Amino acid sequence: MNKKNTVAITIPNNISIAGFRASDLAWTVILTLLAVAAPAIFAHTPHNQWVTGTIVNALLFIAGWRLGIVNAFVIAAMPSTVALMRGLLPTPMAIMIPYIIMANFLLVIVFMALKKKLFVGMISASLVKFGFLFIAAMFLSAHIGSNLIVMFQWPQLVTALAGGLVSILVIKSLRSRSN
Repeated sequence: MNKKNTVAITIPNNISIAGFRASDLAWTVILTLLAVAAPAIFAHTPHNQWVTGTIVNALLFIAGWRLGIVNAFVIAAMPSTVALMRGLLPTPMAIMIPYIIMANFLLVIVFMALKKKLFVGMISASLVKFGFLFIAAMFLSAHIGSNLIVMFQWPQLVTALAGGLVSILVIKSLRSRSN
């Protein structure tokens, strides 16, 4: 990495706010495209929440490991927004979109803060995302419907943990390739 061509904004603990290197922008575009494509590709498969949730969470963890907060926020905001716009989510879930985005963002922030200890960061971030969505769904339960509330309970924890494990494998692989 050429430090002269690097423009990054950081806060204490060396957490990057935004990266403006070509490689950061490329990672942002690629991870965003994958995060948007996964719900579309697997929308009509049985139990697609397990597949798409795991993939999107893995991509969010990778974004938290590799990118700044601003770049990662783009990735955190896109999957559910695009899925709703394309008609891939039930309409009653529209009320949950801001909460899903915030939960994704919380996952990224917690993981970024604890990424030096990958497993601790992954588990902590997964628990925070799950807890936030669980509380939001309970608060909005009258607007969502009981059949959709289940999507925001324990499956969120399972897909976040599964995505976290996948991301740790990818991160370790990428680290070993760069050494």
